[in-house]
Amino acid sequence: MNNTIRPVNKGFEKFDLFLSLKTSETPYEKQQILEIEVKKNEYIYLPLNKKNYIYEVICGAVKLGGYADDGESFVYEVLPATEFFGNFKYLNGQFQEYAKALVNSKIRLYDLDFFKTTIVTNPIITNWFISYLVKRWCSAELKLKNSKEKQIEERIAALQKYYDIPITDTKGCSYILFDVLSKKDMGDLIGVTRQTVSSVLQKRNS
Repeated sequence: MNNTIRPVNKGFEKFDLFLSLKTSETPYEKQQILEIEVKKNEYIYLPLNKKNYIYEVICGAVKLGGYADDGESFVYEVLPATEFFGNFKYLNGQFQEYAKALVNSKIRLYDLDFFKTTIVTNPIITNWFISYLVKRWCSAELKLKNSKEKQIEERIAALQKYYDIPITDTKGCSYILFDVLSKKDMGDLIGVTRQTVSSVLQKRNS
């Protein structure tokens, strides 16, 4: 699958944090890393999230979003396996989000204090984490650039290419990530209404 517009961690494409920790000379304690299964459309957390974890998608996919002043929810990020999300303790309550499983998903939870200690004491993990943050930053800027510069049809095409990723749920069922997004999810991600997305897709497929 030729996905050329999705940033990658150069030099860390196959890095596995969990495997690195398992083979480390300093073993972690059982309670510091947990795994949970979350059913399709179930929340992993809601605002106000008071859990002290960093989350990793093991399999499946997760969407992140928030709520407008009128209470309507919106989506601003969708993450497949190997991606991380979660804690906002550094932001003093200025930002809140929800995390929701798009399909049946397995999630790994890293205790926040353990995670923070690990990324400042292990040079390899430190370098990976910096690279990972830059990748996510670049991804956010790329999506913003597309939403500002492209026509709606081009935005949807770019979105499809960006999420043209195979995913597998906890039951072994395979999907393309773009195909499990709702029209509203797509609209939120490119800054248009679900009706506009539906109209453009219908026109494109006719």
